[in-house]
Amino acid sequence: MIVRREAGAVVYSGTSVYEGTVQVQVEKVGSEATTAQIAKLIYDSLSEKSEIQQVTQDMANRRVKITLGIGAAVFALTQDLNRVASVFLVDYSCALKLSTPVTFKSIMYRAASQGILFKGGSAIEKLVNVDTCVFDKTGTLTYGNMEVTDVIPLCATNSAKDLLAMAASIEEHSNHPLSQAVVNAATQHDLPHIDHGEVEYVIAHGLRTTLNSGQIVMGSRHFLEEHEDVDFSNDEQTIQEYEALGRHLIFVSFNGKLIGMLGLRDHLREDAIETLASLRDLGINELIMITGDSQFKASILGEELKLDRVFAEAVPSAKSSIVESLQAEGKKVMFVGDGVNDAPALTAADVGVAMSQGTELARQVADVVLLHDTLSAVAQARELSDIAMKVINSNIKAAEYINSGIMLAAALGYLSPAMSALLHNGTTLSILGRSAALRHI
Repeated sequence: MIVRREAGAVVYSGTSVYEGTVQVQVEKVGSEATTAQIAKLIYDSLSEKSEIQQVTQDMANRRVKITLGIGAAVFALTQDLNRVASVFLVDYSCALKLSTPVTFKSIMYRAASQGILFKGGSAIEKLVNVDTCVFDKTGTLTYGNMEVTDVIPLCATNSAKDLLAMAASIEEHSNHPLSQAVVNAATQHDLPHIDHGEVEYVIAHGLRTTLNSGQIVMGSRHFLEEHEDVDFSNDEQTIQEYEALGRHLIFVSFNGKLIGMLGLRDHLREDAIETLASLRDLGINELIMITGDSQFKASILGEELKLDRVFAEAVPSAKSSIVESLQAEGKKVMFVGDGVNDAPALTAADVGVAMSQGTELARQVADVVLLHDTLSAVAQARELSDIAMKVINSNIKAAEYINSGIMLAAALGYLSPAMSALLHNGTTLSILGRSAALRHI
């Protein structure tokens, strides 16, 4: 949402100027800048192996010593070179070292076909361990575009259609998101344009114009009450009723008298409730929302979505602090966001997920990027990571047990070198085939 900025205020890199001009003083340059630090973080992360890959490689390296030791023991006891050859042809390394990266690549391919980009195996591995999911409200749980839900005339001379037509005719002169929502509502109902005088846009407050020789003023309650001396006392109960529904209200006055108000609400994603339920089924214990809305409005949405916790009236810089405080409680945190100011939280979280309509900075720093504008992909990403890790762990066990059996049989003289090689390589190819099969949905 548009906010007012005056001399001495802070603006973020990537901020859009809707009205007026802005002059900024850059406080950090070069390697000190946040974007440069994030770029370094991305570069470093690309060279990192996942923990499970490192573990399997270490396991494979240790098994080489075991194979050599068993081969030496067999030769010392039997002096049979065929037995020794049969033992040496059984190698744990192939299946252990190859199956894990093949599984990761396969699940990444499968995820990409479903509109999910995993940035490496480490992202998949970390996502499995997440037990807490934190959502930034706007652009994630909601679409970030306001819609008119209520048109409330407060005088007998205007109907709801009259009020909306008049409001839209005035609001079309502003590019504020709330104004566009009002214009869209009038367009959907095919309402006529109402002629009026020149529109004055009062930055961060509202609009002022003339209509039928009278003055129309639209905007926030603060603007009309404090600056235009409009009396709200007679309609206090009605206003409170709509505020209790979580509506953002635009008030309309004519010649100093309140004549109506428009109620708007951020549009909740259709798949939000279903996605949150799926995440709980997939083992996420706590669902949390961060928003700049008032505590009252945030609580209403929190109850509707059955969230465990809501952090309201949060400034952008507080998002990463909230994530870090949750981690200090011992939680593994996934943060889902889309904006420039979400980048620090996406970085601080154990797993950062960026929405498809998010800023370039958010997509660069996130561990997982959604390629389609659907929230359900967050649950799908968790499900795919679960599948990948289950296959990896079962592959490790299969490689251990089967190769150990083959080696024991070779050491006892039951297998020829050719048969030992056939069984070992057949096992390796079977395990790799199982991993590669994950490409297909």
